[in-house]
Amino acid sequence: MKPVLCVGDVCVDLIIPYAAALKAKRGEPIARESTEVRPSHGGSVGNTAVSIARLGVPVLFAGTCGDDTFGRFLADGLRTEGVDITLLRMDPNLSTQTVLLVLDEHGERTAFACPAHGGSQHAIVPEQFPDDLVSRIGWLHVNGMMLREDPAATTQLALMRRCHEAGIPVSLDINARIESRNDTRFFRNLSEAKRYCSVLFGSAVDEIPLLTDQHDAETAALSLSADGTSVISRSGAQGAVYYHRGTRIHSPAFSVDVVDTVGAGDTFDGAFIAARMRDLAPAEALREANAAAAICVSSHGGRSCPTLSALSAFLERHPA
Repeated sequence: MKPVLCVGDVCVDLIIPYAAALKAKRGEPIARESTEVRPSHGGSVGNTAVSIARLGVPVLFAGTCGDDTFGRFLADGLRTEGVDITLLRMDPNLSTQTVLLVLDEHGERTAFACPAHGGSQHAIVPEQFPDDLVSRIGWLHVNGMMLREDPAATTQLALMRRCHEAGIPVSLDINARIESRNDTRFFRNLSEAKRYCSVLFGSAVDEIPLLTDQHDAETAALSLSADGTSVISRSGAQGAVYYHRGTRIHSPAFSVDVVDTVGAGDTFDGAFIAARMRDLAPAEALREANAAAAICVSSHGGRSCPTLSALSAFLERHPA
């Protein structure tokens, strides 16, 4: 099996337990560790790469970080998970990106990139990708976050185009963060990226409608899938829906106690891609992706994605 190439962000997450801190301030009982802030391995595409690797599918990661303490922490984290980091560029002139993830009382997170612009994740350059790379991979996965700034935006679009022209499946997670919402260049790049996509992932309410003039998520997804793109519309507790040329497949979410939602979408993407790489049908891949996301939100942190054995055991306990 040829590896999946994941191109995009890897960063250090600093999870801010805002809701727990408010409870402590009011004198309500909480676990002591619930208010601690610790650095953890993060980055949307980095998380997806780990999700794929844990599910037994070979994966390459390409991105940039600083050649500093945080950068080495991130490189070691990926390497330990079995991710090939040959294409990770560690630049001594960069400081590794950090992201503040503020958790509310429902475990939902709001992300703040530090710095908001010019971070190490946007320093991906064409020289990181060998001429023969496309012939050596079986899938390309990217996200919209890289489409905000050059050189990453131009580099990613060129690689997506090369893979599309070579018949390699290309998946894109829209991942429109706060910093992107009023950025006209981001939306222009996002529209171009859609042309090269085989699979498009996004939040049903917040992201799928961004690529159309439709406000209704269902109408927008049907429109986006009319050209043969497989559109995966994620809706948290309502599950996910797969659209393809008029076909609609809904897969309900699994009922679990939510600890936090950090990395849930990334884990979902990785599990769906891994399932498709194992030749599972879209409906089966969607169910596995929902199960992997359910396992992720049941624990703390963005890399609570399951191994293949853990995923299989969960599915056995939750038959269709």
